[in-house]
Amino acid sequence: MSHLQLLAFHFPPEAAFEGRLVGALERTESGGALRILDTLFVASEPATGELVAVATHGSRLGGEVASLLRFRLEPAERRRATERALQAYARDGAPNPLEAVHARLEPGAAVAAALVEHVWRRALDDAIASMGGRPVADDRPDAAEPAALADALVAALPGPGAHGG
Repeated sequence: MSHLQLLAFHFPPEAAFEGRLVGALERTESGGALRILDTLFVASEPATGELVAVATHGSRLGGEVASLLRFRLEPAERRRATERALQAYARDGAPNPLEAVHARLEPGAAVAAALVEHVWRRALDDAIASMGGRPVADDRPDAAEPAALADALVAALPGPGAHGG
């Protein structure tokens, strides 16, 4: 069972980032239950429609905060970060996926994605396996009501008389 999750978000042209996104990601990781493996931010400059991107890979986000702030504040750093991101996502002989993402954005709009690892899940899975247990559901119910949780559990379990393998 995978402990990884991809989170992706779209922002309209009028979104004001002001460091809130980086701060929220940093707080998310600081508790130790989640580890942010990769981040990607792709935007279309409001005035020019030019591609801007920044990507972080495999390091704790806290160590990236200064470079992300420079990205936001310094045009030269945005150009360098964009070149690094384009190189990181380049594929031999194939179009760069960052350019494909950019082509879908109106000027001023942006997308952000984070690949996170649910660190807490490893400890839980190990404990369950050591007792002979096995997962029967790994869903994210749409509703935050107790009935939705029970409905998801009923749907995940074998029917009466069935024996799960």
